[in-house]
Amino acid sequence: MRIASHHQAGTAEHKLSGLLTGNVQYTPTCAWPDDCTVQWGHGIIPSTPFFEAFPTGTFIRGEGPTIADAEVKAFAQFESEFSCRHLWGRQRPGRSIYLNGAGWCRKCGAFRGKMFAEVVELGHWRKPVTVWEADFLHSLETDAEMNAHMDRKYPADSKARRKNARILRLRMNLFGALQ
Repeated sequence: MRIASHHQAGTAEHKLSGLLTGNVQYTPTCAWPDDCTVQWGHGIIPSTPFFEAFPTGTFIRGEGPTIADAEVKAFAQFESEFSCRHLWGRQRPGRSIYLNGAGWCRKCGAFRGKMFAEVVELGHWRKPVTVWEADFLHSLETDAEMNAHMDRKYPADSKARRKNARILRLRMNLFGALQ
């Protein structure tokens, strides 16, 4: 297991962590995998002891009356997820469907952030531009000084800004603007 740098004495992160929250002394006791990063502490509001593990591709958090109890809960969840023959879906049990690519195991409740391709709603641009979008479009089309400044400051975004302007202009021409 890898212990997060803010728990390792002598690191800059440990020094900063000590100034911000006080360093919580704890030594993990469970058999976490070598490629798993772990961290622990007390929540802000309410001050709930927690233990977090970051196995490859996921995140596990345990909470309890003590950090040791929180670690035991997190490790039990890890073992449950590790031994499960997952059946992935986009819907979290009892909640709405995730369209951002996240997936939940229907058996053990495991979570993975990039299980599926993101679902893109087709035709979402088929609506009038808002007042804010109309103002933004006006700036993109008429404010040469702002555009030059943005191109200098964010050169990688210039192509996307021009594309956004074209899309907004098409929406304005086809569907009008809200007042």
